[in-house]
Amino acid sequence: MQWPWTSGVPLGQKARKTAGEPDHPDRGSAIVEFVALGLLLLIPVIYLVVTVSRVQAGSFAVVAASEQAGQAISVMEADNFNQAAIHEIAAVAALDHGFDAQDLALEVSCSDGSCTSPGAVATVHARLTVGLPAVPGFVTANVATLNSDVTVVSGRYS
Repeated sequence: MQWPWTSGVPLGQKARKTAGEPDHPDRGSAIVEFVALGLLLLIPVIYLVVTVSRVQAGSFAVVAASEQAGQAISVMEADNFNQAAIHEIAAVAALDHGFDAQDLALEVSCSDGSCTSPGAVATVHARLTVGLPAVPGFVTANVATLNSDVTVVSGRYS
């Protein structure tokens, strides 16, 4: 008895194709389906992993930026206090993690209003906006806005 899915060739021998015999219609389609479905499913998963890692890098960046700004305030002399310099210090920490300085917003509030008297309590609030990776510049698609607060005593070590 010969089954419909067998070629009628005994085991161990290869079937020979004659010149006029057509190929089976499904021959070779499994690899095409595997590659097509693999790419269709793999590309979104890779993009999700890249996006999550970008948000994680943003969380490291915003914490580092607020801590660096707080440390700068704590060691800065009272007469050298400058908001722009503190923002530049925080921007360097954000740049180290791959974020632009324009994505970082920094607010400094002090208990005495100006952070110029030694012993004043300063609070640094950093906010970082994380955009979707590999999106053109004319499209604004943000994934997350991350916040970090640090409280230090200004002029403690000066």
